[in-house]
Amino acid sequence: MNRSRRSIIILAFGMFLALTHCAKEELATVSLAKIPVTTNSSLAAEEFQRGMAYANTLQTVEAATHFRLALDADPTFASAWLNLAYVSPGTALFVSYLDSAKAHASKASEGEQLIILAAKYGFEGNNTKQEKSLQKLVELFPGDENALLLLGNYYFGLRQYRQAIQSYHQATLVNNNLAILHNQLGYSQRALGNYGEAEKAFKFYIKLNSENPNAYDSYAELLMEMGRFNESIEFYAKALEQDPNFVASHIGIACNYAFLGEPGRARIQLELLKEIARNVIDTRRAIFTEALTHVCEGNISQAVQVILSNFKLAEGQQDVGNMANDLVILGNLYLELNQPSKALTSFNQSIEVIDKSNLPQAVKVNGHTTHLFNLSRVFAVQGEIEKAKETSDLFAEQVGIRNNPIQVKLIAQLKGIIAMHEGNYQTAITEFQEANQLNPYNLFRIGQAYDALGENEKAASYILRAEELNVLNSMDQAVVLSKTKFLKSPS
Repeated sequence: MNRSRRSIIILAFGMFLALTHCAKEELATVSLAKIPVTTNSSLAAEEFQRGMAYANTLQTVEAATHFRLALDADPTFASAWLNLAYVSPGTALFVSYLDSAKAHASKASEGEQLIILAAKYGFEGNNTKQEKSLQKLVELFPGDENALLLLGNYYFGLRQYRQAIQSYHQATLVNNNLAILHNQLGYSQRALGNYGEAEKAFKFYIKLNSENPNAYDSYAELLMEMGRFNESIEFYAKALEQDPNFVASHIGIACNYAFLGEPGRARIQLELLKEIARNVIDTRRAIFTEALTHVCEGNISQAVQVILSNFKLAEGQQDVGNMANDLVILGNLYLELNQPSKALTSFNQSIEVIDKSNLPQAVKVNGHTTHLFNLSRVFAVQGEIEKAKETSDLFAEQVGIRNNPIQVKLIAQLKGIIAMHEGNYQTAITEFQEANQLNPYNLFRIGQAYDALGENEKAASYILRAEELNVLNSMDQAVVLSKTKFLKSPS
């Protein structure tokens, strides 16, 4: 599992630091000073390091336990508050712990203050200020391998994989035994389609830390993407031998079964996960994947009911972030059911939840930008092309303010969707080719457009690529399979 893949919100926090160029021969002249971790308690420092060890293997429950023990020893430990935020379930806890980190930041070192400030900007979606804070951090600590790791994560989060690889590689020159670096190198190489390099990185990750469940989990995910489903299940099982509670591996096994056309077996695995779930977030993750299995086999109405149960869980916890996210998922499913009115209701309810929450104003502004993307798609499905275009232009205008590369790709995706609905297939192809090519639905839509133009070979090629992308736990992948494998199955 990629450490940057926790949730939509957590992903933003992983987008750390800005690129620094420091060749191998320069290391001797660069300061190797590390970012100080500030606490007045040796016990707190010890528990913090234990927590970080678990956090780096994505064993979040164990990590949270040690971060809390660190805070019991030193309640003013800003870095412990920040990292507790990262591993805690739900938006409300994250916001609360981030606020505590900010409140105690004045007692921390300059490096820690910059990291906390970057986390704040990342949460708010303000990448420009985030990058400036992190560039300063890198200038202060150019020889800290963890800083270089975070730098790589920043680029990885923006899907700028070559820059991420450069930063991760630089970090290995400082400390090649930092296992998590090789995990991130593997994911970056995989994203570029360099499966051989990715496999080398993941195998070295396992070699460095054979008792780390995440090492087996990451390699299993690569095998799944390569279509080696049974081998993938074997490595996910090895991860569970190390930690039976490693949620990501249960989900990985379920996804493999779904891709193999065995959604029933997938749901049996997910029921096991529900039984051992240690918090609401574990349960929610199992439920989301259950919905995905129904979508894979074309039963989108059942998926809607499953996601509604997830929404009720989030509502019971007053987890506004996940409530809003569930409503967006429901809106997307209603669009697949060609029920744009219900989709519009869900999207509107989502932004209402955000507006009524105590989330920072910057988060609410970003939510309204995403809402424009959703509204435009509804108008397109309803055949209100001019309204769709006007709303798309507003979305592009708002995205331009922050110039987030991921949202920039969404502009092209949205324009492609609108072009498809107005029958302008060549324009749609051009736009979708500028959108995220790791989104199977974009590839599928290109195939649909070529099919409409009568270019059958190109259509078949793109549709096959979309079907075989094998993206872990992706609703877009499930939708594609519902339109390919499901339609091929006998009725």
